[in-house]
Amino acid sequence: MPSTVHVDGNRTWGGGQVQSLGLALALVARGEDTRFLAHTGSAIVSRLAETYLPWEELPLRGFGGVRSIPHLARRLREWQPDILHLHDAASHEAAALAARLADSVPVVATRRTVFPLRSGLLGRAKYGLSDRIICVSEAVRRQCLAAGLSEAKLVVIPDFVDCRHFDPGAVTLDTTDDRPTVLTMGRLAPEKGHRVLLRAMAEVAKRVPEVRLLICGEGEERARLEAQRAALGLTGTVEFAGFVSDPRALLARAHVFVMPSLSEGLGVAVLEAMAMARPVVTTDAGGLPESVVDGETGRVVPKGNPEALAEAMLSMLDDTRAAQAMGAAGRERAKALFDRPRIVDRIVHLYEDVLARGTP
Repeated sequence: MPSTVHVDGNRTWGGGQVQSLGLALALVARGEDTRFLAHTGSAIVSRLAETYLPWEELPLRGFGGVRSIPHLARRLREWQPDILHLHDAASHEAAALAARLADSVPVVATRRTVFPLRSGLLGRAKYGLSDRIICVSEAVRRQCLAAGLSEAKLVVIPDFVDCRHFDPGAVTLDTTDDRPTVLTMGRLAPEKGHRVLLRAMAEVAKRVPEVRLLICGEGEERARLEAQRAALGLTGTVEFAGFVSDPRALLARAHVFVMPSLSEGLGVAVLEAMAMARPVVTTDAGGLPESVVDGETGRVVPKGNPEALAEAMLSMLDDTRAAQAMGAAGRERAKALFDRPRIVDRIVHLYEDVLARGTP
């Protein structure tokens, strides 16, 4: 099995960090030589401190990342990993350049977003430093192709969910609270579509006055969303729950999980909801239709359309038997396609392919 160093330069905690840290921990659990590099003071550092992973924090972003290139190169020469795996765009250039200085350590990069890639020579050169690029969905792969990246380097491997951890049978339900509950989780950012969701909830509340929406997450949009909640008269309907480190109990009591994103690579929170057997309402943004099957595991509606989002949520709340069947089908889909051991196996096979065949 290949030895690996994982780099995640994100400042905040989100679905990408669930993946990068989860992959590294899974590899260590298999007995593999695995190390982790994180950006100084980032949210992932406190979680690394609670693990058995060898790790280090150092500046990885911007000018600080450029200054760290010599140190990174020395570390890679010292550790001599088989693979350097890059999990974010911000530290990509510095870490990949360090790999080239350190006797050309093979580089695998993961791209999780459908934001436009930097076009032109600089953008292609950045990803040209990678031997393979993992795209978490076909939507991400198509975007990479449109930006001019080499098709031979692109491999679609979705994000994972730990179905043993996200297991509805392992959570005790609160039977004293049967209020119809809609749940959403994610960073409070414009691209996540929370403004559209609040407009949709205003319509849902007209038909189901007792409904409740729980919004889990923090971010720059919170003040704006709280003001919108008040303006729509939803103060008694919508609750901001903040960041929730373990959402299983909330997922277990939710009647519907909704992800109203305007842009999404795949949607880790959707995979967690599916694993917990929750019916999902989501949009056609990015890779979301690749995780949720419309009419089978949930509903997929046009992004940015509050009316369609409201009707989909209402259909779940009105027909609980059908919603429960969709939730059960979603868990089976999560176990079959996205369970962590399956995805880790695919990533390890990719590492082995890089070592055997090199850059295409």
